[in-house]
Amino acid sequence: MPSRDYFLRYIELIRQFLAEATKLRQSGKLDQALRVLLQAQERLFARPAAEFVTLPLDEQMRVLAIGESADNARAKRIGYAALLREAAEVYRVRDRDDLAASANQLALHVLLTVAVEEPAVAGELIPEIRALLAQVPAEQLYDPVKELLGKVGELAVGSPRQS
Repeated sequence: MPSRDYFLRYIELIRQFLAEATKLRQSGKLDQALRVLLQAQERLFARPAAEFVTLPLDEQMRVLAIGESADNARAKRIGYAALLREAAEVYRVRDRDDLAASANQLALHVLLTVAVEEPAVAGELIPEIRALLAQVPAEQLYDPVKELLGKVGELAVGSPRQS
């Protein structure tokens, strides 16, 4: 199955970028870590950063899905959230809590969007969503994120898996 092979190669590529960025962050090479994360995002979006960084988040997620199967689009979005979360860690180490909270909130927004659009995978995302919520002060949550949280909460309550 070519699409399954593509999917697995893609996941491995994101893991490699994340591992490299994490190693650089842990060794104090913060600028290099951010460059690796930007390169990973450019690979993810299949275009230079200048073409996607100024887009609203909803448009960025749409761009990630262009020409992709539902599984690949979901994987790209989840990969994007992981890259944003690692960027938040780099910012945290730099004592830029404002940028860390922003990157974590973007990652949270991405995962909540995936959970709302694909309720079948929402349960798998809940641990990561909770971890991100712990990183962003509740009073700093943007209204669209609060709205998505409400929708994910409704999904969880209505889910037969929840007891």
